[in-house]
Amino acid sequence: MDLQKWAISVVQDGDTCWLVVVGGDISPSISARVHALGGAVEALHPAWLVETVPGYCTLGLIVQPLQVSLEEVQELVSRAVRNVAATTPVETRTVSIPVCYGGAYGPDMDIVCRHAGLSDKEVAQRHASAGYQCSMLGFLPGFPYLMGLDPQLATPRLAAPRTVVPEGSVGIAGAQTGVYPVSSPGGWNIIGRTPLVLFDPSREQPSLVQAGDTVRFCPISVEEFEEKHSHEFTHYPQICDVLERDVGECEVLEPGPLTTVQDGGRWGLQHLGVPVSGAMDRQALALGNVLVGNEEGAAALEITLSGPLLAFMTDTLVAMTGVDMGLQVDGYDVPAWTAILVRRGSVLSMTGFTGAGCRAWLCVAGGIDVPDVMGSRSTLLRSAFGGFQGRALRTGDRLSLHRLASEARRLEGFSCPVALWPSYVMDTTVPVLPGPNADALTSGARQAFLDTTWTVSNDSDRMGCRLEGPRLDLEGSADVISEVVPEGAVEVTGSGLPMIMLADHQTTGGYVKPFIVASAALGWLAQRQQCDSVRFRMCTLDDARDMLERQSSARKELIRLRVLWRQCRVGGTLHVNGVRHVVEWQDVTPLEVDHGHGS
Repeated sequence: MDLQKWAISVVQDGDTCWLVVVGGDISPSISARVHALGGAVEALHPAWLVETVPGYCTLGLIVQPLQVSLEEVQELVSRAVRNVAATTPVETRTVSIPVCYGGAYGPDMDIVCRHAGLSDKEVAQRHASAGYQCSMLGFLPGFPYLMGLDPQLATPRLAAPRTVVPEGSVGIAGAQTGVYPVSSPGGWNIIGRTPLVLFDPSREQPSLVQAGDTVRFCPISVEEFEEKHSHEFTHYPQICDVLERDVGECEVLEPGPLTTVQDGGRWGLQHLGVPVSGAMDRQALALGNVLVGNEEGAAALEITLSGPLLAFMTDTLVAMTGVDMGLQVDGYDVPAWTAILVRRGSVLSMTGFTGAGCRAWLCVAGGIDVPDVMGSRSTLLRSAFGGFQGRALRTGDRLSLHRLASEARRLEGFSCPVALWPSYVMDTTVPVLPGPNADALTSGARQAFLDTTWTVSNDSDRMGCRLEGPRLDLEGSADVISEVVPEGAVEVTGSGLPMIMLADHQTTGGYVKPFIVASAALGWLAQRQQCDSVRFRMCTLDDARDMLERQSSARKELIRLRVLWRQCRVGGTLHVNGVRHVVEWQDVTPLEVDHGHGS
């Protein structure tokens, strides 16, 4: 590649992402440059780089925000461009996908036929005769965005998206075609279905199609589809790494509205369309895990609105963080943000949350012992994998727990000082950074976003926080060429209403992003429930990093206090290196901590 042809720019995309703009339109040549640049960046892979996420004409760089500067990002990209220019392009791989076109497996074939002025056989023949390049994976784990569709077949998305599109469905949306790896809502025109499993987390390479691959479709009959489908398709097996070892259990007597297993997240897989997921408030999870002696990202129960009823069949140590849900053991009140010893035969319950917020995390010594799926124990609900059988807990479920070690048992009573807790104060304003598409809104709309008191919509969930309020005026279209979507992105659709991407958000998207919520504030935002109010304020990249630094200081301080507690604290007396100290724990004054918000 000619170095002089690389006219690129690096754009801030929040505090955890940088957007490398390689071109301005969708074309095979630009897509090839994106993939070549991504390969060169991954080959260099500095410690602060989490992963690269290709778009049609951009490359997203997911980074450790406290470890990198703009200058370092620009230097990395410059080095990668030089390396790409000096190397031979890699030969692409071809993937063949059998498709049964039309009929029951292609319910929108008639729409595409009418739009193209062709018969169903002609549409199938044209769709299958082309070679497609996979520009990126996104929307769903393993969902391939394919270029190369015959222009005559280009058909607008459905006006009303389906609530359920079966796995393997082959669709058309505008000039794109793609395949739904799992059952999902969707607005693409479905013209056929493949019996192949496009994404399976139990495989060594989970995604059948990779970014940069060439894809060809092969027509098959209904009989061939049914034969291959019965042989090929299975729901995700629960990958079991829970070996026969000394473990205990707890039984779910009542599950609560939405209780799932979540950990620190499934990092490094957004290029496959797999979201990070994990706890909606990673700070609260981390502090809770520190209280019971775990690593910060260990698997815990994320509890929404009201808690489960759990019967323990082994001694263990628990701590509840997040909003106070009225924790009780055998009917007796016990404090949140404190390591509590739960005896075998005890029942843990919650009387309901008090004050602001709607989510809590129940951390257990040793972590919840569910299978590790793709590097994480987090539940990804929409794709039905990870956590406990890929779903929310139900009555009768039995969770495996590690036997309580004596070292963890000594943490009984260890409490997190209030000064270290995340703040969930209702009237706190949420800090936002300028997004890469700030100019997509009119200047009046940008100010209106900051001036408005927004209301959280009933449609909000782990994927995103939808807001209700005045419609924001756009300078033009709400659509952009699909690219990486970082957590915290404020997207504005054609409706003019904003939605904020949360833990389970899709990894790529095509709506404008005028603002990005500072990552340190996402835990507070995740505590907002239906009809709650939200206001925003502008901040700088330095402000956002300072918030993260202060959260990091809070975690380090609690770890320091845990070390002191473990050094043989007896009653109100702490013995450190043989020296007797009197400690009033509630009076410990840690480092000043900013929870990432301001009024």
